[in-house]
Amino acid sequence: MKLRKMVLTAIMVFWACQTVSAASKQSEFALFKRSINPDYNWGENGVITVPKAMPAGKGNIYLAGSAQDSGTVEGDRIFLTSVTGVVGTSDDVEFGYTRRQFIWDNLDRTDLSMDTYSFKARIFHMTDSIIPQIALGMNAVSLNDNEFDRQEDILFNPYLAVTMRVPLFTEKAVLSATAVAESIYNEGETSDLYFSAGADLKLFDMLYLMAEVQGMGKEDEDQVVNLGAKVKMGWVSLGVAVYNCIQEDVSTGDPGFSDDSSDVRAYALVEIPLGKMFSKSENKTDTN
Repeated sequence: MKLRKMVLTAIMVFWACQTVSAASKQSEFALFKRSINPDYNWGENGVITVPKAMPAGKGNIYLAGSAQDSGTVEGDRIFLTSVTGVVGTSDDVEFGYTRRQFIWDNLDRTDLSMDTYSFKARIFHMTDSIIPQIALGMNAVSLNDNEFDRQEDILFNPYLAVTMRVPLFTEKAVLSATAVAESIYNEGETSDLYFSAGADLKLFDMLYLMAEVQGMGKEDEDQVVNLGAKVKMGWVSLGVAVYNCIQEDVSTGDPGFSDDSSDVRAYALVEIPLGKMFSKSENKTDTN
């Protein structure tokens, strides 16, 4: 078990260190992003791993969980699981917390986990459609036993997101496109900018289709394409995403760890739209 812990620790350190390095590959950055991002409300405040400029909404709360096959360690399958809670404190601001942990295929938990605190503020919003919306965000990731008391143990991931929402003749079919620029900061070092883009199509407020590309605009570095779909039924959403659909293997290079060329993530979310409920209640009161 000590060897397994050493291997897992090496994986986490690799993800952090390789992303800070200017020479890191986009495939490594994409692998890293899967491991630090909160679970977004797919198609709403995020595409899959690409954040959108739209926040969760005032008073709205959601709890999302996912599990991803993360390869093998000494012949045993290991899964990366995460649980995210997000609250919209205003129309333009959201806060989130993510608990992430590895588990073995026999459901035994490792003692390695990694917390992420996330924040997003929309800084430009004129209308919901056509005119792009702009948001600034930050993910703060614990690199040492989920401690946030020392700055060197926190990896910061600031980003700028721009999203344009376009109804396709009706609000029952809405296409949105998002572009993101982000970097990594840790121990006084800042990475180069990384660029990603995503698009999602919402049909009848129920079916969501998502696609995103990570690692755009850099020569001699691999782009990673992720695809996903989600079905929303009331307050509950279920979805599946496939990462790295078109490229070769994405691997940390650690001899004890192997990773397939594509990974599948199962996803579930429960949303409590308190803000929308209160808004409807106030409108009914005003009408009466």
